[in-house]
Amino acid sequence: MPNWKARIGYLSPSVFEIPSDWSDILPTGFTLVSTGLNVRAHTPEEFDRAIESLESSLSVFVAEEADCILLAGITVAVQRGYRAEEELVARLTQSLGLPVTTSLYANAEALKHVGAKKIVIATAYLERINQALKRYFEDAGFEVLAIRGLGVSEPVGQAKLPDDASYQVARGVFGEHPEADGILVHGRWNSLAHVERLERETDRPVVASTAASLWWVLKTLGMKLPLEGFGQILR
Repeated sequence: MPNWKARIGYLSPSVFEIPSDWSDILPTGFTLVSTGLNVRAHTPEEFDRAIESLESSLSVFVAEEADCILLAGITVAVQRGYRAEEELVARLTQSLGLPVTTSLYANAEALKHVGAKKIVIATAYLERINQALKRYFEDAGFEVLAIRGLGVSEPVGQAKLPDDASYQVARGVFGEHPEADGILVHGRWNSLAHVERLERETDRPVVASTAASLWWVLKTLGMKLPLEGFGQILR
């Protein structure tokens, strides 16, 4: 029988691409079991369709003997908001018999863990999406000083961005709001590569969405596994 430490069920809004941030961060002995919801554009219609198929899509992870489930992306948060997402996650956890969270909820919990209260957020999304995310994190208890994106309207557009895009957006938005005590870098772009550099330059904790998701997995499964190179949250 395979000698794995954890199997992570990963539901992507669109597809799961290799290589990605998970290629760099997934510890030895951890397996990512992935499927997708076929979201092709960041529109209310696509998000609503994906949410309707959510529970049936997640059932595969029970058969795959996943230890926990991550709902990646922004689908539920943008369409339903923080409280409704929280209720949905609780219901799914109960019905599937597995711990379930979303990447955004993991982001919020990770930011709280590092003591951040006033935050800036870097994404690749459209302004309409960013304003929904701003409300999400405000409802989660944060003061969002600013959120900045790059206007990408389709999931694949994030994967085509330059490697330093997340650094440039995060550095720029923090430069305008140096009173922030935490920085969030979220999305399907290269969010991990420059986290350590950002923390050195800003002297603030920087939470990248993939790092926050793995932190939630480790915490949920009761594992202590310090990882270097991905920011304070995993060190």
